[in-house]
Amino acid sequence: MAHQGEAAAVEAARAVDKPNILFITSDHHRWDYMGNAGSAAVGTPNLDRLAARGTRIGRMYCNAPLCVPSRIAMTSGRYASNTGCFTNRQPVDPGIPTFLHSLRAGGYHTAMIGKLHHHVHVWDGDFVGHEEDVHRLGFEYAYETSGKMGSGSIGCECRYVRFLRERGLLAEYRAWTGRFRQGNAGMKPHEPWPWDAELTQDAHIAEQACRFLRQTPREKPFYLHLGFVGPHDPYDAPAVYRQRYEEADVPPGVDRAKWIAYAACITEVDDRIGRVLAVLEEMGMTENTVVLYTSDHGDNAGDHGLWGKINLYEGSVHVPFLAAGPGIRAGAAVDAVAELLDIGRTACDYAGVASHAFDQGRSLKPVLTGTAAAHREDAYCEMGSDKMLFDGRYKLMYGNLTKDTRTAWQAAPYHGPAFGRPVTLPPDRISLYDLRDDPGETTDLADDPAYAGLLQEMKEKLLQRLIRNMQAVPDDPGSVL
Repeated sequence: MAHQGEAAAVEAARAVDKPNILFITSDHHRWDYMGNAGSAAVGTPNLDRLAARGTRIGRMYCNAPLCVPSRIAMTSGRYASNTGCFTNRQPVDPGIPTFLHSLRAGGYHTAMIGKLHHHVHVWDGDFVGHEEDVHRLGFEYAYETSGKMGSGSIGCECRYVRFLRERGLLAEYRAWTGRFRQGNAGMKPHEPWPWDAELTQDAHIAEQACRFLRQTPREKPFYLHLGFVGPHDPYDAPAVYRQRYEEADVPPGVDRAKWIAYAACITEVDDRIGRVLAVLEEMGMTENTVVLYTSDHGDNAGDHGLWGKINLYEGSVHVPFLAAGPGIRAGAAVDAVAELLDIGRTACDYAGVASHAFDQGRSLKPVLTGTAAAHREDAYCEMGSDKMLFDGRYKLMYGNLTKDTRTAWQAAPYHGPAFGRPVTLPPDRISLYDLRDDPGETTDLADDPAYAGLLQEMKEKLLQRLIRNMQAVPDDPGSVL
């Protein structure tokens, strides 16, 4: 027994020396709408300060331009080809291996606060009852909220709903959100939050995170997944954030009111993140905490006449990524190609533990510390049967979700076709873009005879990537499922 006690003490001592890890996600934040990414129009002072003391990876891509499949890819370290989660309609087995189990085994206290969104997106869902599944995924502590529409007109039960119910605001809140249509393309005029600005869901999430940082014992390091719900629609940021954009220069041809509302939501999320980072500093944990920031997918924000996501254009699939903390280069910006799938192995690398054997991600630590300039040869993203591959210059979109001619799958009565993308039907068309010379994706090269050879080369790259993605064990040719 004495030897067991000594071993436990040694393990505890080792754990204290490991860095905390704060993984912050937002929802719908496109990669270029940050001051540190070159946007003078969108105010993100707290993210800019995070970038100044850390590293920004400029070419980070989600693995699916939709909430549930993108988030499950991050947690599992697995492509949809292996998890079976291609859209918001496919659940994940909560018993799957995740990198969180490795962190727990390595002495970490694992927690999540806010939006995780790992189960089927349904009306009247019970996110509190779902927390047992969240624990099985590897989180010891869970305080889950269901997002703006989930807690509103969809009628889900979650921690934020209980917060509003206790204050007598739930019925009024649900009546207000009921005026907005679920789904981005049909959003009605966007209105500012009509109640106290400190009662928004992101304000509540930030408050819970601050409480966690102040109250969590320091006997062992923590991994906290902090999931904000903005800037997801409805673009409902309080008026105090909208006022900052009254004189803003809006991109040409974009709905001004909608753009201002979206930008204001980004600034609200930035403000809430700033409050959490301030408490981290207040508690003396900044120097020993690795902070990672990204979004599950982007928002077209008027590009190509589109709003929201669920397509393979840059605004939808290209996401922000910032990292700061011990050993991470300050004020650096790198153009390495990376995927959100890489989050798990990165966290494990900083924790000094190995992720599970099926994790298909690659640690970003060499890029963040400056020991490597490149990361991946290409980035892969998918939405149902539609696939995308970006090789650092050229981008192949195998299927165009904005001009889908397939009709066999559209009869599913589930919030419209956006949530029921086909998994087995073939893509209906193909596109090819040169993002170096055409970053706005305005000239499709797929039908240009001069690019026939390049198109074939990109198809071959995509085929090889699909084969690798289907390997049960990464880089093991014999493990193809």
